[in-house]
Amino acid sequence: MSRRADRESQDTTVGDAAYGVLQRLDRGGNIERAKAVAAWREIAGDDVSAHAMGYAMREGELVVYVDSPAWATELAALSEQYRSGINTALGKELVSTMRFAVSKKVSEERAWEDARAREEAETRHELVTPVPASSQERSQIEAMAAQIHDGALREAAVRAAVRGLEWRKGMEARKTPQRATGALQDPDSGSEH
Repeated sequence: MSRRADRESQDTTVGDAAYGVLQRLDRGGNIERAKAVAAWREIAGDDVSAHAMGYAMREGELVVYVDSPAWATELAALSEQYRSGINTALGKELVSTMRFAVSKKVSEERAWEDARAREEAETRHELVTPVPASSQERSQIEAMAAQIHDGALREAAVRAAVRGLEWRKGMEARKTPQRATGALQDPDSGSEH
């Protein structure tokens, strides 16, 4: 036998030996449970498994904790397909039954994640494209800031006021695009600011 073939044989033997040691140390069956859960998540897909966040396996029964009664009912109807798919993926009959149970904790976590996703989506929609201030608006802002004696502070105040005005104009432009190019008008009096 060549050295390479001998080394490959040793690698396989070492891998098999390491797996055997892990199996002997894993008296609680955690490796097998983890494989079953991973197989279920793969078979179920991301959309379905997003509604399940907890798992337990006892005496061949895989319990999947879901966020609502509707999901529990729907998934229970598919339990035999999932069970068969898991066992096929694992290459042995590890899961004898499946049960989908509603969990308050899973439901709360799902609600929190949904709220966070909605908030992120709303925040993205709140991004405003500023509308540049006109030269007249800049002049008005500079005239108001002229009373500030410290030059650096005056410039900072002018920059902040211009940016604030441009943001407000951008917000207004989202509502009424024709008003974005000119000065903002007071809606009550029709006069410019």
